Amino acid sequence: MTLKNAPLIYTLGMIQFPKIPNVERFIDFFLDKIRSEYPLVDDVKMSVCNADFSPQGIRIGQNECRVWQFSSVDRKWGFILTDQTLCLHTVNYKDFLDFSHRLQKGLEFFLKIPEVGVSWMTALGIRYINLVSAESNYVLKDYLNLWVLPAEPPKPQLSIIEGAYVARYKTEAGELRLQSLRNPQFTLPQELQSPLIVKNGWIRNRPLTDFALVDIDHCINFSQPLNMKTKDAIKSLKDLRGISKEVFISIGTEFAHKSWR
Repeated sequence: MTLKNAPLIYTLGMIQFPKIPNVERFIDFFLDKIRSEYPLVDDVKMSVCNADFSPQGIRIGQNECRVWQFSSVDRKWGFILTDQTLCLHTVNYKDFLDFSHRLQKGLEFFLKIPEVGVSWMTALGIRYINLVSAESNYVLKDYLNLWVLPAEPPKPQLSIIEGAYVARYKTEAGELRLQSLRNPQFTLPQELQSPLIVKNGWIRNRPLTDFALVDIDHCINFSQPLNMKTKDAIKSLKDLRGISKEVFISIGTEFAHKSWR
């Protein structure tokens, strides 16, 4: 089933690899390869939380991570590079063929940079975020099946303000996290609201009607690093995407499927 008009607002594809020392050495080489399509460069430092386990217990710390973004002129597409990841994100996703072609092309350019030395991958994943809002005289349960909506209040004098359905699933390809957030205070999950997303202008206003943020995050974490081959990485992402799509279709009602075709 093809849902060309699904309310998709954000897509992210990620390839993770062992840490590259002094990754800033390779920024200009990468830009030189992709600047015909992604000429705008942003360089920011972001705080990342981490947890360390020790005999004294869990210690929570915060590290600063340097992040580069290479964006298209219209800022609808962008590559993100850190010392451990290469990502492609967009608010203009049309189909997986186009998305995967762009990501594969960027990854191939990156791997060919002299002395970059990326031979292994440690994880990969894809994330789809849909903003489902009730239109006209319809309500959310016209679009989303009840199992993925927070339970209705047990008493008629109560009306729901905000709620969430959150679950993690093991799949044939990896691990999938599903979040259905009803009327949250944001239109992108808070961990995505980085300075780069803000600069791109990708944060939408909250709908005035009842709405849900449907967030599907599907990834593979390799127990041991896997040989980095671009075609294998894209094939694995395609497998993750296929299951993610099936899950999204299962969430929607018949009415939603007809509306989103």
